[in-house]
Amino acid sequence: MSVTQQQILATLKRIRGPDLQGNIVELGLVSEVVVRDGRVSFSITVPPERAGELEPLRQAAQQVVAELEGVSAATVVLTADRAGGRAPAATATAAAGPGARAESPRVAAARSAQGGAAQGGAPAAAQSHAHSHSHSHQHAPAAAAGAPRAATHGARKPGAVPGVKHLIAVASGKGGVGKSTVAVNLALGLAALGHKTGIMDADIYGPSQPKLLGLSGKPKVGANNRLIPMEAYGIKVMSMGFIVDEATPIIWRGPMVVSALNQMMREVEWNSGGEDLDVLVIDMPPGTGDIQLSIAQQVPLAGAIIVCTPQDLALIDARKGLAMFQKVDVPVLGIIENMSYYLCPKCGERAEIFGHGGAKHEAEKLDLPFLGAIPLHIEIRELSDSGKPVVATHPESANARVFLEIAAATWVAIEASAAGKAEPPRLDVSTDKASLKVAFEGGASYDLPAELLRVTSPSAEVQGHSPSQRVTVPKKRNVKIKELRPVGNYAVRIVFDDGHDTGLFSWVYLAELGREKEKKWAQYLAELEAKGLSRG
Repeated sequence: MSVTQQQILATLKRIRGPDLQGNIVELGLVSEVVVRDGRVSFSITVPPERAGELEPLRQAAQQVVAELEGVSAATVVLTADRAGGRAPAATATAAAGPGARAESPRVAAARSAQGGAAQGGAPAAAQSHAHSHSHSHQHAPAAAAGAPRAATHGARKPGAVPGVKHLIAVASGKGGVGKSTVAVNLALGLAALGHKTGIMDADIYGPSQPKLLGLSGKPKVGANNRLIPMEAYGIKVMSMGFIVDEATPIIWRGPMVVSALNQMMREVEWNSGGEDLDVLVIDMPPGTGDIQLSIAQQVPLAGAIIVCTPQDLALIDARKGLAMFQKVDVPVLGIIENMSYYLCPKCGERAEIFGHGGAKHEAEKLDLPFLGAIPLHIEIRELSDSGKPVVATHPESANARVFLEIAAATWVAIEASAAGKAEPPRLDVSTDKASLKVAFEGGASYDLPAELLRVTSPSAEVQGHSPSQRVTVPKKRNVKIKELRPVGNYAVRIVFDDGHDTGLFSWVYLAELGREKEKKWAQYLAELEAKGLSRG
């Protein structure tokens, strides 16, 4: 039996308001109610200066919802978003579902008095009180561990695209660097790692995604006059190529193009399957002109990714793209080097035709994540030209694994961007290399066995190429941690003594593992038994 928003809101009416007046639902404090596979999350808005004082209120709300039949876990966030970072009261009320009343004047006044914030709507300190609670009723540890997760459950920013949680732009300073091929395989990689994903082709003059995904035809119009996106290989797709014939040149001035892009983005049922997209990848047109600037200014981007090739000329143009996003206060999630090297399909010999490592060096110089290097390989080109992207059709190939690792690194960067400037935890490997102690600022501390870390690694090797293909890794009872390799200020790559080193453990993921250690371990043991495997 699945729980409904109405049941959740009715239950939350049992929780009195901050001053014991009314209840948190009728005061308009509850918003962003999300129910997915038995997991419930929602926000409670409080004045930032009272966040610590009202922590018991958050815990009480979390517990009453966690006890509902059909709820496997509840996550509650105290939000105190500053002006410019939260939707109007009417939007928050709508998000809370039917039966929620308009926000009380007292709460509205408290919010309006909180002052402005930088573009991007960074949540205030109260959001650090995010915790997860399952039916085991083991209360979550101190607030610092929940800080990274809290930001992902905050209120939607003004101008947000309906049905989409995170938007990322894949851009390049110039054409001809394979940006669209990278964008589509990145989107497919994110989907393969379990994230609901879509891609929007923002290159009005030269749309590529219909060909790259083997799609044709025109999108249908829903009952509310919104376009239903096309679908391919499990991702939602929208492109001008579906609306205008491939042979028809588009001769539009800038304002017409920007208007069309807004319609393709905002007047589309991205959540047509019933659930919001975790991420929408925007395949940007090349360059740094009016279209790129308009998207960067009018869309609440979680961040941008720059694609370039190794040669110096391409890097010069890539720097222009970086500068544009920095000027409009859009975080750059990282740099990808495409056509990084050539692998001979017959002999396997490697040749660095365009040079090698320029993008990585540039990322290090600018203190940006280097998300990965993609080879120049005939398989990638042939499959792309035939509408069968390598990640979707040859997921076990070496080329697909490159894109999957880049997708994993991208998701970590998205989480890091959403978490703001959360301080990294202290990481200490035990003397016998059999466990990792993770200590977050504020006191939350977890001891994570090497075996647990290995078998729950957030890598394609463990997570599989789709949620249904998750791999159960046996015989890791005696695995040891060989080395820790920091990745920027948001994650660590753990090298194990069995050679596995492709998992990027973000602070968010380490905190989640710590909070749900017993649950995840029980799930792993159950998988081993069901599949007739052993710990070794």
